[in-house]
Amino acid sequence: MLPVPPAKMTLDIKGKNKTVNLINEGEVNIIKTPGLTEGSFDARFPNKKYPYANYDTSLADSLSANLLGNNSFSFKSADYFLDELKTTKSGDSPIRLVISRMTPDFMMLWDTNMLVTIEDYKVNEDAGEGFDVVVPLKLRQWRDYGTKECEVTTDDQGVQHIRVKETRPATDMVTPYDMQIRNEQSVWEAVKGVSGGSMNWRTVMKRNGITNPISGKNGGILKGTVLHRS
Repeated sequence: MLPVPPAKMTLDIKGKNKTVNLINEGEVNIIKTPGLTEGSFDARFPNKKYPYANYDTSLADSLSANLLGNNSFSFKSADYFLDELKTTKSGDSPIRLVISRMTPDFMMLWDTNMLVTIEDYKVNEDAGEGFDVVVPLKLRQWRDYGTKECEVTTDDQGVQHIRVKETRPATDMVTPYDMQIRNEQSVWEAVKGVSGGSMNWRTVMKRNGITNPISGKNGGILKGTVLHRS
């Protein structure tokens, strides 16, 4: 999780439609599958503590930190995030981009949840930014792809039938029946983080009798709450 939410962000949905000229018809637009979405924003990594900076981490990281005796909420300097970016950029796997947009009264507007790759980033050091480091990031959507395996069978009449075997992407996640909220700040973050975006957080809230996405039942504390899928 970024310690400081970006002040602005751009998501560019690429169009791949093709325009051709037909005899006696003129130009027509052939609709194609949209291209890969691209996103860009500036990430700010503070080198000193700010009251508005949040250093929460994912559920998996939090569990590891607790086992090691570390506090996942503790301040992390810019070099921690720069190392994470370097590791991610040099890796061969996509990462999940999750963006939560809420009003000041915690009403969910809409969300973004997709697999992306880090295409480019820069490390900007400016005296006007004090000790902070600002990193412009460019992300590109990642889609699962690969060869398909076909199964050929022959029926009693000697007719062959071809069936394409559906393969499950390695990036899919298995969603557990019970989800205990530990360091996430909202039901939305907990459900999205555990299920990888395969579950509707509003449905989970309703099933568990929660009306506020950042508090537990009857306005209680959300941390420690156990959510059930059904």
